[in-house]
Amino acid sequence: MSAHERLDIARWIHEFPLSRLRAEARDYVVQRRQELPQEYADDQAVEKHIQLMCPKWEIVVGPKSVAVNEQLKEEALASGRYPGSRFATDVVIWAKGESPNRSFTKIGGLPYRPSGSPWPREVTGKPQRFIAQLSFVDSRDLVPRLPGDILLIFGDDDALLGEPERLLFEWWPIASHSLVSEMPAVDAPLAPFYAVLHRTEDWDSAIFEGTKIGGVPKYIQEQPSTSGAFIGAIGSISVATDAPHPFVNVAEPRGWPHENDLMIGDMGSLYLFVGRDGNVQGLSQCY
Repeated sequence: MSAHERLDIARWIHEFPLSRLRAEARDYVVQRRQELPQEYADDQAVEKHIQLMCPKWEIVVGPKSVAVNEQLKEEALASGRYPGSRFATDVVIWAKGESPNRSFTKIGGLPYRPSGSPWPREVTGKPQRFIAQLSFVDSRDLVPRLPGDILLIFGDDDALLGEPERLLFEWWPIASHSLVSEMPAVDAPLAPFYAVLHRTEDWDSAIFEGTKIGGVPKYIQEQPSTSGAFIGAIGSISVATDAPHPFVNVAEPRGWPHENDLMIGDMGSLYLFVGRDGNVQGLSQCY
């Protein structure tokens, strides 16, 4: 069973070519120098600002970020700067809204969960908040043998960032379940997003950051001590308010407000590891 749509990377590279983005960065700085000449001591200061404004490796949320990263990788290969080992990964590019298929990788919304199973609860008796699910249906070649097809994650903001040992994980198989049709009332339910996948590679010095399956973790801080095999990560949802195509299915800039997006501290990530017993360990870091 195939679940996810695959990103048309050629379309998005055409939409966001590095040549145009670099020209826009140069035009912006040149115009700014004309308006604010006192801000630039000399031509070297102008060039420094242009380099600062030019596209660089980005955290992947929407299609522009992955298009920029793939073009930077191609430039590195063409110039002979290939940086070592390759690790296949399925990177998630987000679409906004409830998923058309309940088995998709997603944030918020309705999980892939049988309707007859009691909803997980906190020690106080309150229903746990559904955070996200990772579907391994299209990515089994990237991970070790797993206890199920879909991993569900429940917890609050404190558990996501500072106390990942309090997160609750559930494995479910793809089967003909009657799925849950509504959510219990919880504090701060998350806005729904669903995944479009892009098969690519992590390199030793060019690791994709964001939500992904397989590959290697892109740690934000120091490399922690972990046990088990890395199976994927959940990244924060954050896009520029004035950027076109913030999500695969949204063309116009997003603007404000956009509350209830998943945010792990300051643009953090939750890294997921599975042991031989099938138990999942979560570890989070942020900027």
